Amino acid sequence: MYYDSDPRSANGTPGLPFNPFKALVAPRPIGWVTTLSASGTVNLAPYSYFQAVADSPDIVMFSATPGLVPSDKGPRFGSGRKDSESNAIATGEFVCNLVSYDLRHAMNETSAHLPNDESEVPRSGLEMVPSQRVKPPRVAAAPAALECVFTQSMAVQHRGGEHRYRMVFGEVVGIHINDEFIRDGKVDTAAMQILTRMGYDEYAVLEKAFSMARPDNDPMLSGALKR
Repeated sequence: MYYDSDPRSANGTPGLPFNPFKALVAPRPIGWVTTLSASGTVNLAPYSYFQAVADSPDIVMFSATPGLVPSDKGPRFGSGRKDSESNAIATGEFVCNLVSYDLRHAMNETSAHLPNDESEVPRSGLEMVPSQRVKPPRVAAAPAALECVFTQSMAVQHRGGEHRYRMVFGEVVGIHINDEFIRDGKVDTAAMQILTRMGYDEYAVLEKAFSMARPDNDPMLSGALKR
């Protein structure tokens, strides 16, 4: 079949009752972002539009919509931005925690929409521990966490102008890794059972990995991955 995304935007008839986009661009890693408000409140929220975008120096990005506000017809996008984005811009720092399968329920709890001055951490039951180089704390039970310094926030563009999504970039200045997952000098990502986002309300777990050498200029064989 052919799914036409334009009629969906114009309230037409695209051919499927649910948009397949997220289900096809999957699995997507989850950036479980920790920030601090100006008053010191810890904000912890998951973002499935999250990715590594460059290395040496290492750069990550998460993409956020405006914050939601209540209305007669349920929550809707307001004029303000998500706390994670606002806090990262204001303080210049954030942490991207990785989510393991064991943390799936706690991660889901932190997706609830709470008032700006209320932290998601108490209701999740998570233990937070200090970071090394940035002020926002990290999730103690996370298999890994990336300490980031904010570098840029920019609007996503579409054919009609600015999208409601904004991309928030950060430079990784420190990485915490559970020693259990370091083997022969490398991270065993599959052993972490990283939780990933699929479409609709579906998730998947990374459990298996395999290796293939590139036909030329292989970074593993050439030693380019070592720093």
